This record gives sequence, structure tokens and C-alpha cells, in this order.
Amino acid sequence: MRFVSLMVVLGFLFVFPANVAAFFGVFGSSMENVTAKDGMIIIDATALPKMTSRHYSYREDGRVVTFFVVRDGQGTVRAAIDACDVCWESGKGYTLKDGAMLCVNCGMRFAMSRIGLVSGGCNPHPFRFRVENDAVLIATEELMREGSKFFPENKR
Repeated sequence: MRFVSLMVVLGFLFVFPANVAAFFGVFGSSMENVTAKDGMIIIDATALPKMTSRHYSYREDGRVVTFFVVRDGQGTVRAAIDACDVCWESGKGYTLKDGAMLCVNCGMRFAMSRIGLVSGGCNPHPFRFRVENDAVLIATEELMREGSKFFPENKR
């Protein structure tokens, strides 16, 4: 009986690796798909308590960009591409761990207060956005320009 249970679990791990990874937070947080209206992505900032992050995926013209939005300990909303100049080819991105964003590939930690302000190296790649009336407003043109190069599936 133990052998059968073990085989079922192992089979699940091999058949559905992406879902298992997302469930256990291995490759970042689960993604929420977002859409745009009139070239703008609008995200409800009130759904983001302090010291939390949310990951999003935006698709346009066959290209995809994933990004995350965080609210640091001071309550400031920050955002970055879910990739960096160094580890982007791994496709693993970042996850929130112990109050900091962690590169899932190399293990580098980044304080939330630095997200979106520092670029280069293994820092999450920044992009411009604004917050108005409890909404995070992201121009799709900016997101695609800054982010699409970091996702290999866009180069096909």
C-alpha cells in the first residue's frame, strides 16, 4: 500500500511539476492573469497589505511578461518585472520570503524598499507605474518594452 501511495505522489510530481511548484512556492508565487483597458493595467492596491507581494502575468500579441507588485513595511507600493539581468534565463523569478523578495534561482535577497529603485545585476528589473486612488496603473507599452526581453518564449 505504501508503494502505491508513493507511486501516486511521484507520478503527480512528474506529470504536474508547474502546479506542484506553484503550490509549494518553489518558483515564485502563483500568477494572476491581468488584462488591459485602453493600454492600462489596473490593479487594486487595497488588496495588498503591508509586507506582501502578488505576481501577475500579462499577455499581448503572443508575448508574455510577468511582474510583481509589493507593499513594503512603510506602505509604499512598488513593482518590478519578475526577472533580472542575470538570472532571467532560468525563468524562476522571485518569491517573497521572510519580508524580502528572493531570487528563486540564485538565492539573492532584496529588501522590499529597494524594489523598483535599483536595477542591474540580480535586482528585479524595474519599470514605471503610478498609484492613484488605491489603484496601481501600469501602461502596457512600458511593461512590454521593459519586460518582454526577459521571457524566452517571446523570442520564438
